[in-house]
Amino acid sequence: MEKKYALLIDAENADIKYLSNILNELKTYGNVTYKRMYGDFTSSAMKEWNRRALEYAIVPIQQPHYTKYKNAADIMLVIDAMDILYNRSVDGFCIVSNDSDYTRLVNRLCEAGYEVIGMGSSDASKTLKAACTEFKNLEKIFSDDLDAVVTKQAPGKKGKKAVSAYDEDDDKGTITPIEEIRQAILDLIGKEDDRAGLGGIKSTLQRQYTDFDERNYGFTSIRKFIESMKDFQVVQEESTVYVKMKTPDIEELEVNQFIRSLLFQKPYEMGDLSNKVHEKFEGFNPKHYGYNQFGKFVSNIDGVSVYRDDNNNAIATLED
Repeated sequence: MEKKYALLIDAENADIKYLSNILNELKTYGNVTYKRMYGDFTSSAMKEWNRRALEYAIVPIQQPHYTKYKNAADIMLVIDAMDILYNRSVDGFCIVSNDSDYTRLVNRLCEAGYEVIGMGSSDASKTLKAACTEFKNLEKIFSDDLDAVVTKQAPGKKGKKAVSAYDEDDDKGTITPIEEIRQAILDLIGKEDDRAGLGGIKSTLQRQYTDFDERNYGFTSIRKFIESMKDFQVVQEESTVYVKMKTPDIEELEVNQFIRSLLFQKPYEMGDLSNKVHEKFEGFNPKHYGYNQFGKFVSNIDGVSVYRDDNNNAIATLED
């Protein structure tokens, strides 16, 4: 049975240009049964939200500002989320905002067993991203749409930057570095007998990094994203697609012989030895041979031992 989702938009903390894209993205998860947006729609800045709401049958929840610096719309969104929670009429929520103030709400919904999909801009609160089951970076996901908007602008005009209501630099988020993602895939393959299912890898990455989405890195599919990394190959066996380490172009025996020839001349500090190997074999990576570190690779060569000198430097030498 198709899952049901409640879409709750903090309109005062989101960009109207993403509205159709938000709905299209959420529909890939299931049926959107609640569609509500919150804000003071009597203000001139919010009139466009009212017009677009009619196109998509989104219910505007009008909430005036009772005081200058308090956002009453935030409170209304939280109240409605809790009402929907206790009615148990949906399987998940989608909160559209950049504001860390919703972090506790998201935590509470997750504690109750609900999936919470966050959507916002690249500078959304890191704490909000971490709390969500998944967080979708609208600027990255819908870059094609943004490019289309830019081409329609008059020459010399620059697009307006989306404004975040939460503006503390130490809480602004960035996407997870690709090297960290690569290491997570390496670790997973190592635990799964040197291969892992493509779908399982994506699920694991989404659990480990709530903001993970291959589109953040410029790829349309998880397969293309992983194939772009030189360490991995994607193979299909019957109906299952697996990710494996690439077969190294350099024979391990050839590298071992080169290291022995160097050590025959003199012992080498591990860093210097690594530089020599990388100069000789372009693209060499010990992980291709099942070793997490260069030192592990060297210490497993027959006839080679590794010790630490008085300065705690790792030294490789031939055994007597």
